[in-house]
Amino acid sequence: MGKKGKDRKVDPLLAEKIDRILHDIEAAQSQNATPEELLLMVSSYLEKEPFLTIPLIEALARVSNAETAQLLTGMLAGAEEKWIIKSIKRTLYKLRQRGVRWEEKPSKGEPVLGPPKLAEPEGYLGTIDSTGSRIIVIAKPQPLRGLLVVISIVNDLEGIQQFNLKEFSKKGFKEFVKGSLSSVDFPIVNTPGAYCVHLLKEASSLHQRLSKPLPRGYHDAEKEFRDITWDDPDPIIYQYIREDEVKDRPHFLKDSVNLHKIMPFSTWHLGGQEVEQYASSITEAQQSKIVLRPDQKEARLNSIYRDALEELFPDDMRLLWKRRLEEMAHILLKTGKEEEARLAVSAAIDLQNPFSSIDPNPFIWNLLLKSLYILIEGDYEDKEKEEKTSLIVTP
Repeated sequence: MGKKGKDRKVDPLLAEKIDRILHDIEAAQSQNATPEELLLMVSSYLEKEPFLTIPLIEALARVSNAETAQLLTGMLAGAEEKWIIKSIKRTLYKLRQRGVRWEEKPSKGEPVLGPPKLAEPEGYLGTIDSTGSRIIVIAKPQPLRGLLVVISIVNDLEGIQQFNLKEFSKKGFKEFVKGSLSSVDFPIVNTPGAYCVHLLKEASSLHQRLSKPLPRGYHDAEKEFRDITWDDPDPIIYQYIREDEVKDRPHFLKDSVNLHKIMPFSTWHLGGQEVEQYASSITEAQQSKIVLRPDQKEARLNSIYRDALEELFPDDMRLLWKRRLEEMAHILLKTGKEEEARLAVSAAIDLQNPFSSIDPNPFIWNLLLKSLYILIEGDYEDKEKEEKTSLIVTP
């Protein structure tokens, strides 16, 4: 067969397919594709048309560079059939004869000629603001096309608020993340892509429970990420900080109040409409014409605070703030604030249970007081402006 093979005619259609694949390989090499990406690309071609295997291996001798040799070495590591192994070794020998040199690193894992492996996506999570909104970015490698990137803003009460599906080069994506998404006060941190997909799916489920149509492009992204799963039901922070590390250390819970001194917690507060009636009750108690002893006045205010705590934080809202603290603990840890991350986890764990009437959760208690007095002080300033305006005599 060897002698007759020299005289065989080349099928023009086969030659055209091989030339097209070689062109794609060279294009990928010019874009600095990694050996793994090249293997994935070749695997996808050969899975669809296995009869191209030997002709392609032989044709790779025409692409004389170290990247091609590494590609063949990777294919060799996964090959099982003797005839394929011989063909790869023959092409590698030709490349060496032509002066190509490469570092041989045997590839581990599944054979390149089998089904292609799914590329692991990159993930980024942003800081949560006081309304429960945050940014989620997921970037999936696409052979010869750079990265397919999901950029979304999700809210834990509303679902998906914004959604975009774009393509980036690797360099362009890095510049985008660094220059457009992250800031000192509101950082964005690298997070396993599968976890980011999990959070996006959570937001999608909420969106649908609210009977809202999913944004344009979401179903396309869903198809891209359909095989990517996150099996751990707990927030990701518990992979780094175990519950038992902070649960029985009361000083962590006590000090969680200090989180309000740093970003973004210093900007967290409840909405004005939520606390308005309690703020009004506090103002009335403070300005009451009825003469009250200091202890009576304090008791009246404490009664208002605790009514507000009970009514504004039913079980579902208490668990919502628990999840916000857990997600923020991950951001804190990834930005080097390990101690603050432990405080956030401690406060979150305490929110598993209903509030203590004697000593409520310090973080939430401070959040409530802060929210009330932001509104009270704002109303006071507005009244002062009104009084000054009324004193102005117009000609």
